[in-house]
Amino acid sequence: MLLTPLVSAFRRLRSEEHGAGLAAVIGLLAVSLLTTSLVASSVVSATEYTSVTRAGVQSQAAAEAGIAVARAGLLAGTCAANGNVYASAAGAVPKYVATIWLPSGSSWVRGCPSGLATQVRILSTGYAKAVGAAQANARNTTNAEIVLSSASVPTNIAATGPAVYAYNSSGFGGGGKLVSVDGSSASILISQGDVNCTGGASGQADIVVKNGNLTVSAGCLISGNAWASGTVTLPGGPSIGGNVVGNQLVISGGSKIGGNAWITTSASFDGGAEVTGNLTAASATFNGGKVGGNAQFTGAVTFTGGGPTLNGNLSAASLTTSNGGTVVKNAWIRGATSMTWGALIQGNLTTKSYSYPAYSNLVNGTVTIVPGGPTTSPYATNSAKPATPTVPDWYDFTYVAADWTGFATATMSGSNCTYAQLLAAVNSFAGQAGVVNALGCTNGIVIGGADKIAVNSDLAIFANKFDLGGGGGFTNTTPTKRLWLISPDTVKDTTPTCTQGDSSFSVNGGFTFATPGLTVMMYTPCKIVLTSSTKFNGQVFSGKAGIDGGAQLGYTAVGLPGVDLNTGLGTTTSSTEADRTIVSYRNVTVGN
Repeated sequence: MLLTPLVSAFRRLRSEEHGAGLAAVIGLLAVSLLTTSLVASSVVSATEYTSVTRAGVQSQAAAEAGIAVARAGLLAGTCAANGNVYASAAGAVPKYVATIWLPSGSSWVRGCPSGLATQVRILSTGYAKAVGAAQANARNTTNAEIVLSSASVPTNIAATGPAVYAYNSSGFGGGGKLVSVDGSSASILISQGDVNCTGGASGQADIVVKNGNLTVSAGCLISGNAWASGTVTLPGGPSIGGNVVGNQLVISGGSKIGGNAWITTSASFDGGAEVTGNLTAASATFNGGKVGGNAQFTGAVTFTGGGPTLNGNLSAASLTTSNGGTVVKNAWIRGATSMTWGALIQGNLTTKSYSYPAYSNLVNGTVTIVPGGPTTSPYATNSAKPATPTVPDWYDFTYVAADWTGFATATMSGSNCTYAQLLAAVNSFAGQAGVVNALGCTNGIVIGGADKIAVNSDLAIFANKFDLGGGGGFTNTTPTKRLWLISPDTVKDTTPTCTQGDSSFSVNGGFTFATPGLTVMMYTPCKIVLTSSTKFNGQVFSGKAGIDGGAQLGYTAVGLPGVDLNTGLGTTTSSTEADRTIVSYRNVTVGN
């Protein structure tokens, strides 16, 4: 009896334990199902996020590529040819379509800019290569918009022209010096009138006298070439280092031409004068002198005395000697040869006829007589004369604001414009290139005493008069800048019209220009004479010009806007596009 209740109790306990285990298993199963669901949901969300991010990056990059291509097309001028649409190549992925728009009232219309006066809008739609997973397609395309500013192209001033241009010359001399700063060929171009280089003046330059004579005297040294439409005269010691081209040559004393000479009519030698190279002329008279190369003439050659020497071959229509003279090589005379005691041809002589003193031997080589006259000389091998450099017409330059695009402006006026006003005008540019219009100043621009103007950006000053002297000057502490000092010529007739008088542009009395900090262009239809040790780098373009009194001009081309000073012709610069600045850059909801 006692065991029966115990057995029943054990059975009841076993049944209760079996129910509790089942509940635990069911609980664990529920937790596992929930965890699996959460993991699956997380994986799906991550996949969608990754794909939409990838699509967004691709479509954004494609849209920006479209903008870059469209901007490049604007600069290249291909907008109209492309129908204001720029699209990626067929089949390219990611891809883009970009269109060009112009302002129309408060909205935009499709089109290409015809100039720089208006803004431009570029709308670009980029398409992703791999679209977003499932319904995550919001970033499959991106619409980017950029608005570009209107623009102006800064004036591009070509550095053209000679070192000195003078429509009429007042002389290049008095100790003045012209040198090349950067190794380029410096030139002095004179359109009208005679040029007289005197007083020890020297220059590493070519001189061209379009309509006049050139005299190089009193110690003047021109190291370059010389051209003159009239007579080139070198009396008593001066030299020209290069070639000479002229209508006539008169050279005497110890004067020397370092290169060749081409003379249209006659050449006259006296004393120790010398042409180092070849001489080509119509005729020549030698009373002394020397030719280092071949001497070639279409007409007569006469040795009048002084023992001239021709170191090369001689070709001429006739030869007459008296009181000496030597041809070191051969002579080919198409007409008569008449020689006297003291003369000598060291090589052969070929001539139509030959007369000489009895019992003399004046030809070391063979004498060949051609009764009908010899044909063209085999020694007539001198090169043709070089072309004369262009001396352009005068260019009438005046103040036009549009010529100085990109320059700030300041205006001065009054009966007595002061240094303080000019200084304030220049300082107002605050480092930007600027133009001072002082044409309203009755007395022009006056800088003297200890007045100094700092030029730390490109600067142009327009005035009817310039009086620069004393201890005044233009200074510079930055890399080289350009300075234009301009008295305009308002009469458009290709000749200088000087209304202010030849003393209206004066640079003297120790006035200084920072070198090498400045390059200077001086322009006036009147006269510029650089005196009193004036020294600057740049150019002079004037109605009349002279460099003397110890002045020195270091040639560096500066130029004027809108004109090629090498030809005297105006230039037109037109631009329909420039690299505009960005006004806004954003993504938008509506695209192409």
